[in-house]
Amino acid sequence: MIEEMDLTRLECPEPFMKVVAKLMKIDNGELKIRYKDAKCREMLLEAMRLMNCKVLEDSQQDGIFIMHIKKESGSSEKPKKIELTGGC
Repeated sequence: MIEEMDLTRLECPEPFMKVVAKLMKIDNGELKIRYKDAKCREMLLEAMRLMNCKVLEDSQQDGIFIMHIKKESGSSEKPKKIELTGGC
């Protein structure tokens, strides 16, 4: 089952924080997020890399960014330290 999060009304860094918090709570699952703030994209991609999650989709349509993320129990190892170097 894919859980969806509509974060289009939020500005960076809120979409980033909500997605990371959600992924830290689950062992397995898929998350499809929608957001508008382009500044969050690189932050989200870096967090997915550090959390060993797979990005199944990373697209933009009519000013809305869509990211489909998969987290598996094998990727639940302790995340590496996340340092934000850019973004909002």
